[in-house]
Amino acid sequence: MSETTATKGPSADDQPIAASAKPNALPAGKVIKTDPNSWYYLKGTYVDENGKAQTGYAYPIGKNAADSFWDYVVYKPGLYSSALQFSPQPTEAGWSFWKIKNDDYNSGYHLDCKATGFLYRTDLYNTWWEIVDGKLYCSYWTTGVPVGSAYYSFLVSAGQYLGMALPVSTVELVKAS
Repeated sequence: MSETTATKGPSADDQPIAASAKPNALPAGKVIKTDPNSWYYLKGTYVDENGKAQTGYAYPIGKNAADSFWDYVVYKPGLYSSALQFSPQPTEAGWSFWKIKNDDYNSGYHLDCKATGFLYRTDLYNTWWEIVDGKLYCSYWTTGVPVGSAYYSFLVSAGQYLGMALPVSTVELVKAS
């Protein structure tokens, strides 16, 4: 578990959370039910860099290491073919392992969390997730702190980064057709 926050922005030396204990208990509330054989888009409502309410979807910041912070996850307005698709797979304790649909840039990846709190795509580690009462929670982050987002552009690829302990965004899963 990490007690730090993502408020300082992504960092070149961010390390993944390496879970060494059992996961936190799920927060109390209504858990979103999903089909482990289906794919979903993560849709979020957030406040953008201009203070305007936006609705968008989770995307990779870049396609490969040529883009700085390419493996991080950001919100972008609108739904396009490059949006990430997730398939939550049930685990113990009610959490889900969120696989990312394979494509040319996401082979074998799943959703994970850096120790600084930023969400990213990886094929290592096993952080779990769940949507409770319209908020996304991480199994190994401070109990009761949901995912939020904030805009960063200084020394990083510009984007509305998803992370822990940021201004909270409400989320839902939209079934991919």
